[in-house]
Formats: sequence, C-alpha cells, structure tokens
Amino acid sequence: MPLVSVLWGIALLAVIATTVMDATGTSRKLADNGLYAAEADAMAEAAIVRAAIGLSDPAPGTGWRADGRPRQFELRKWRAVVRIQDELGRIDLNFADQDLLFGLLRSVGSEPQKATALALSIIEWRMMPVPGVSANGWPQRRLFHAVNELLLVPGISQDLFARIEPALTVYSQRPTFDPQLAPLEALLALPGATRDQVAQALARRAQDTLGIAPSLKGRAFSLAIEATDGSHKRAYRAAIRFTDDRAKPYWLLDFQIVSKS
Repeated sequence: MPLVSVLWGIALLAVIATTVMDATGTSRKLADNGLYAAEADAMAEAAIVRAAIGLSDPAPGTGWRADGRPRQFELRKWRAVVRIQDELGRIDLNFADQDLLFGLLRSVGSEPQKATALALSIIEWRMMPVPGVSANGWPQRRLFHAVNELLLVPGISQDLFARIEPALTVYSQRPTFDPQLAPLEALLALPGATRDQVAQALARRAQDTLGIAPSLKGRAFSLAIEATDGSHKRAYRAAIRFTDDRAKPYWLLDFQIVSKS
C-alpha cells in the first residue's frame, strides 16, 4: 500500500511538472510572438522613414520612385520591401467627375448602363449633406474618408471593389490624376486607353530614371510594406503627407497591418 501511494505521488508530480512545462512553453511562444510582432512593426516604421528620405532625394537615379516599383533595404536580421505610390497618380473618390468614374468602372468590365448608375451613386453618396458647416460656411458634404468606404455605396460589391481599389485614393484632392504617376488600373480608366497602350507606357516609364520633384509640400504617398526575418512575414499599408515643417516633415495618414504569417 505505501508503494502504491508513492507511485501515485510520483504520477501526480509528473502531471504537475508536465503542466508547468507546457505553461512555460506557451509563455515562451507568446513572448517570442510578441517580440517578433514588435520587431516587425519597428521595421515597418523604419521603412516609412526610409521611404520619406528616399522620396526627398532629388538626385536622378538615387531618389526613390513613387510608381509602385519595389525598393528593398535591410536592418539587422530584417528585410523590408517597399512599394510607393504617388497619390497624384490615383483617382480621388471625392473629386473625380462622372466621366472618370464611368471610365474606371467600364475598364473592369461593368456594362455601360451599370457603370453610369454606379458613377452617379458614388457622386450622390459623397454629395449628401451632413450636420454642420464647412470652414467657408457652406453645408458639409459626406466625403469619403477612406477608400474602403466605397463599399457603403449601394451596388459596389466586394469583387468590384477589389478590382478598382488600386486606382483609387482619398488623398490627392484633385479632379484628375497624373498619368506619369498612375498605376495600370487608373490608366485604363482614360478614354480610349487599351491594355497594350498602357503596357507600353508603363514599360517606357520603367526605363525613366527621373525622381520625384523637389517640392513635396502637401503631396501624399501610399506605401505597401512587407517585413520579413526569414521565418515570419508581415504586410503593412501606410500613407504619408509631406509638410513644410522641418521638425515634422510628414504626417502619417494611415498605418495598418494587412496580413501576418
């Protein structure tokens, strides 16, 4: 009987030890995941700073381009790939006219009648008055504050949104866009544009070594960032707007984790 008691005692201790080891292993994994997440976030923030420096470099061939082409840099064990898009090359949801919106919707396969109806719905949505007045005393409009708010417009499906999202912005604050800076999806919205013509234009642009214009005040740029240490990867989306304040050269407009693995 004493032997049985001893064996039960040993078994109980083994169970306790196993539980403690499992808990310790779980805590370590959580700590490791927390450290990885913090390092990845820090790398993404470093990528934003590096991109701002690269965009500010006016020298041909050394300044970072803002037409979606990838740039890469490393920091200790981490590597970041950054793609920058000048928001002047995108279609602003708050300022684009019906014809431009129609062209965008037609370029992704919407039938003419549906494209017309959706373009009008977008304009009606952003023109709807909301309580309050603007700085100039006029009634306030319900503007889009983020591109994904387009999903609130009746008739805009998730699939349609995914096809037109790369062409859209809420940061340029202009009724038109700059074709020299535009992604493929925006270029296809131009009247009469074909995929072959757009492909040729993008190929010519790829050979161009000109950088961004020296004056960046008020310019907004979106950044797609991938940070990896070889074992983990995180993708981020960010947007910045440059100022003329040397103490605060840019404002962070958006910063989100898109995916993690």
